[in-house]
Amino acid sequence: MARIVYLMFLALCLLLTGSGSAWAEESLPPKLQRLTDEAYRCYSARETDNFFEAIKQVKSATEFSGYQETYYRACSYEAIYMFEYVDRKQGVTMSHAIYHHAKDNDSNIGMYFATFTLASIREMSGNNDMAEKSFREALELKEKCLPDESAAPCYLGLCEIALRKKDYEQVQVNARKALDEPGIIPMNQITAWSYKCLVRYNLGDSLGFEDAYKERAQLMAEFGGQGGLFGELINVYQAKNRKQWALALKRTDKLIHQQNRCAQKASIYEHMGNLEQALYWQKKTREVMDSIQSSEARAQMAEFDTELSLTYAENDAKEKELANERLMLWAGSAIAVIIIAFLVFIVIRRRMHMKRLQGVHSKLQEAYDQLEATTKAKERIESELRIAREIQKRMLPHVFPRRRDVDLYAMMTPAKEVGGDLYGYALIDDLLYFCVGDVSGKGVPAALFMAEVTRMFRTLVDGKLPPKTIATRLNHALVEDNEQGMFVTMFIGLINLKTGHMEYCNAGHNPPLLDGEYMKMESNAPIGLWSEVEYEGEEVDDMHGKTLFVYTDGINEAENSQHEQFGDERLQALLKQDWGSARQTSESVHKAVEEFVGDAEPSDDLTKMCIIMN
Repeated sequence: MARIVYLMFLALCLLLTGSGSAWAEESLPPKLQRLTDEAYRCYSARETDNFFEAIKQVKSATEFSGYQETYYRACSYEAIYMFEYVDRKQGVTMSHAIYHHAKDNDSNIGMYFATFTLASIREMSGNNDMAEKSFREALELKEKCLPDESAAPCYLGLCEIALRKKDYEQVQVNARKALDEPGIIPMNQITAWSYKCLVRYNLGDSLGFEDAYKERAQLMAEFGGQGGLFGELINVYQAKNRKQWALALKRTDKLIHQQNRCAQKASIYEHMGNLEQALYWQKKTREVMDSIQSSEARAQMAEFDTELSLTYAENDAKEKELANERLMLWAGSAIAVIIIAFLVFIVIRRRMHMKRLQGVHSKLQEAYDQLEATTKAKERIESELRIAREIQKRMLPHVFPRRRDVDLYAMMTPAKEVGGDLYGYALIDDLLYFCVGDVSGKGVPAALFMAEVTRMFRTLVDGKLPPKTIATRLNHALVEDNEQGMFVTMFIGLINLKTGHMEYCNAGHNPPLLDGEYMKMESNAPIGLWSEVEYEGEEVDDMHGKTLFVYTDGINEAENSQHEQFGDERLQALLKQDWGSARQTSESVHKAVEEFVGDAEPSDDLTKMCIIMN
């Protein structure tokens, strides 16, 4: 919902927290103040090169000076920006560097910012539980080492996590804690009220939303109308709350992040009853979400978290040891018995610390053992996926009819170990049934859904039903218990090989090409989304002498390393040529797509079917 907007806001709060300027220390030298102000401006304007140059100068001017809080704040801000906008792996590496710098310099301020940065990038990666743990550790360090530092950014981070878990009561609690922080800055106040707006909207409390929105608007007017990065998103929700769908849709165009923009458009179009557009933006939202996760970054963060935990244990032991040494100095003038007693006490405590460290070591060894077991399990899963891929291949026809009146060939290449595309055909007397489909999502869930659709198609064609009836019955069966919201786009056809007459039903699928021209057809909904849909069928009077090419969007949306798509025009140009047989046509298209993609990683399954009537 508001996750991505919150991330940018969190980094800005990190800069703004403190005395009211962009940085916490008071009375910065004029030159340094100008640099910090420039960094803040570049972050807001997303001027990446200028931002990193300004941050570099701030770090150079403060690393070995008395402005340690400014230095670590700049490092934290740089890591969060890198992770969010440039390179997620490099962002984790930079946050790790903050931790090592703080540890090497025995800096509690640095440890606070290292922990806060880790919490922020964990939250960006969707690791809610570990992000919450890190935010609470940052709060503990803040109370212990930085009593004048505002805790509002941490509480607002906890607001976002609670909102994602739909724990609206906890969102309210954390928003109130942020508002109760002494010296809270205007942006933090406005954001806390933004969360209150989101809670009211999600609870269906229309009047409560308007009250919270009014309170937030008054704050914005009082402090110069600055709504922070939540500004336009809350305005979208206001229009939705008032059911002003056209206005809400217009406001989505001002949202900065693509995931927010796609998700809001899908929701608004669904409310407007435009199911075709709702489906399109749902698919775009899912594609953006698939691109966010990074297993390598998550592994780095897990290693970072382990090192931080060990450092906290070492710091606790060090502080207790220093306390005991002070007791020994204070007792130097006491009688020998008391000195001996203190020495014995210290020895016992040292042994306890050693046992504690040994316990930490044992846990680390256990973690390494678990990692080894996980690696073996991963290898086993990869082997099973290879087997699953072979099983899936066998589910699709590889032998095609050899007749004088029709030439048919199809092929599917999955982007991952298993795919969600499908094709099939059945020849019953002189009736040729065929289909091509594309299941939403990728990987194992899509493959299982594909297997179910393939099995149902084979069962339904035995009844010699028309394509529109097959689509309707497939839809009714797949909607039941579809908690994951998966669906499939399909083109289902039936050709009478004697007369050449073709009936077909297009269920949200890409329009096929007939003799090199895209077919114009009814815009039916995909199968599996809405139970009440009744599918419409269409027909072609005579297919004799014609070539039909059906495909999935992995063909026209294939991207090369420059993120350029293969596109509809290239595909149409290929199919205006006479390649001879159905197999040669399919293989020529496949080869052209592979050469276009080059070294770029495939993003979707490639499926195509060619039918040539003689």
